Amino acid sequence: MKTPYLLAVLFIGSVALPVSGQTKPTFTSIFNGKDLTDWDGKPDCWEVREGEIWCTGKSKEKNWLVWRKEQPANFVLRLEFRWDKGNSGVQVRSDDLGKWQIYGYQVEVATQEKMGLWHHSLLDGKHPKKKQRHLMATAGQQVTLGPNGEKTVKQLTAANQIKQHFKDHEWNTMEIIAQGDTLVQKINGVVFSSLTDRDKEMSRKHGFLALQDHGKGCIVAFRNLQLKKLPDTLSTTPTEFVATHIVATEADYYTTGPQQARAPDGKFKQGTKVQFIKDSGSYCAVVSESGMRAYLSTASLKPISPERE
Repeated sequence: MKTPYLLAVLFIGSVALPVSGQTKPTFTSIFNGKDLTDWDGKPDCWEVREGEIWCTGKSKEKNWLVWRKEQPANFVLRLEFRWDKGNSGVQVRSDDLGKWQIYGYQVEVATQEKMGLWHHSLLDGKHPKKKQRHLMATAGQQVTLGPNGEKTVKQLTAANQIKQHFKDHEWNTMEIIAQGDTLVQKINGVVFSSLTDRDKEMSRKHGFLALQDHGKGCIVAFRNLQLKKLPDTLSTTPTEFVATHIVATEADYYTTGPQQARAPDGKFKQGTKVQFIKDSGSYCAVVSESGMRAYLSTASLKPISPERE
């Protein structure tokens, strides 16, 4: 797709994307270090000790401590965590089922051998997509779930090599990056796994943050929780338009959420000129000559030749 000419067009003719005057996102604390203000948990299951959130280990059943203030979409979540016993996790872009039960994306927090997992919490065992979504991505993997839920796995690094960067019974850092349809987890500065979820039925673009207590004596702690909210992945616009592609067909138009679909009829007409913004694998982020933004399949784009320009 990226011909030498196209690369030249993008390098020479494209313009800066950030909107003038836009404030650069910064990290803010979502835990005050003193009490559980803005957090909601099952009584006697969570407590604050010397600036740290601890799971007490008293619950026999799984439950979640839920951050109630917002349901962020695109963000970077940073925190420190310590695992000592049982099973836990950090939940993002998830649904509240009530009674401190949270459904959705989870980064596993457990023994070293289980780290690196992107898991779908509380997915019914009989769900037709249980196989694809129960263990969505594991250590060293880059996984893509397609529009119908089909799964493509790339093992970029040996799992054992990645897992060694996490230490049991010690404080570790975690960073979760959620932007567009992609979720990335880093432990101690190392990417453990990434997930791109384009499933039209199951993917989530915003939701609750939460910490899990799996019950049965789970002992885990968290501290220094900070959140940096990112702008809409396609919210920026060029100061002037330089077309690099033509929409060749309407058949492969793709959208995964309202922030990624701006064409009012759901599709761009054939022949619409668009500017390439970002390659996301099988799809590209583009902006049209009318200023509308969307994700289009690379199959539906045709580079503009020198003769046409």
